[in-house]
Amino acid sequence: MIYKQLSYLPIIFQVDEGIVLGVDEYLRRNKLSFTNILVVSGKNYSNKIGALVADKNGWNRYTLEDNTFREVELLKTYVNRYNIDLLVGVGGGKVIDTVKRVGYLSNTNNLSIPTIISNDGLISPISVIKNELGKTESLPAMMPMGVIIDIDIIKESPVKFLQAAAGDVLANLSATNDWVLAFQQDRERMNDIAFHLSRSAVSSLINFDEIHLLSKSFLRLLVQGLVNSGIAMALSGTSRPCSGSEHQISHAIDFLEYGEGVLHGTQVGSISLFSLFLQNKVEAKQMKFARTVGIPLLFDGLIRNFSSRRFEEIIDKSREMRPGRYSILDMLTTNQVMEKYEEFRAFIKSNNF
Repeated sequence: MIYKQLSYLPIIFQVDEGIVLGVDEYLRRNKLSFTNILVVSGKNYSNKIGALVADKNGWNRYTLEDNTFREVELLKTYVNRYNIDLLVGVGGGKVIDTVKRVGYLSNTNNLSIPTIISNDGLISPISVIKNELGKTESLPAMMPMGVIIDIDIIKESPVKFLQAAAGDVLANLSATNDWVLAFQQDRERMNDIAFHLSRSAVSSLINFDEIHLLSKSFLRLLVQGLVNSGIAMALSGTSRPCSGSEHQISHAIDFLEYGEGVLHGTQVGSISLFSLFLQNKVEAKQMKFARTVGIPLLFDGLIRNFSSRRFEEIIDKSREMRPGRYSILDMLTTNQVMEKYEEFRAFIKSNNF
């Protein structure tokens, strides 16, 4: 059966050290009972963690190759054939997104145990899946009924993933500013709770006393920020609380294949600083936070063979990436955006950020 959730919000939310093997206890504590549980993981590190979880509880295991349409169909077929009633996704974004998508398509509960964090997709109602051409698509997904995050495991992941996670939360600032602009232009409605969840996720990080990616107290706050971002998207029924002009530009870079292959969160976090400048909302503490966690202050270094021509293409294409999504880019011409970028470069230099 499907357990009813308010707006499909998670029932289980655990963040602590050494808790990865406590899945069965958290299910019992919440009086959740399943008869056929499948642990889904990737091929590398997550496979080892998935094996520990499955072996401890006598659950079956399934290994994913990638987050493709084909893998989604294969897992969905398995779930339906063997009457799986709970999917436990153990891994990074590819595993979690595939499990959420299959949960949506097969009407099956799912629970997430991330082994890395790099973006706000942990519990969002959206899955990023590769189509037949290798291009990613953002598709509807079933939010996990729970998320269990073992800080000891997350802390061991490469620093670049933690940087990306911080960047993705940072992007909430420019995204919510764009949301306000759209609301003021009567283009969209607001959801106050979603708005404040998104803003509080990033403000708590920026104003934290001990900003250090390997600090367990900072990691707890970062995880909570990612989860709050996912809940904000679920409450609003859209990615709007966490996606604005910075994501439009990032999607354009990816679509044109001009990127240098950096993680999504790092890319949108870097671009968000420029979006904040366009919105006349940039502050010193935002720049200092980005520098401290390793987010590039200028995003042109993330573009392969950067040139004025490529920049122009990116800005033009960005307005096409999310039709109907109003942002600061709709208030400026492409030439104005390009001129503003040079002003932003000078702003960074003059303030010694």
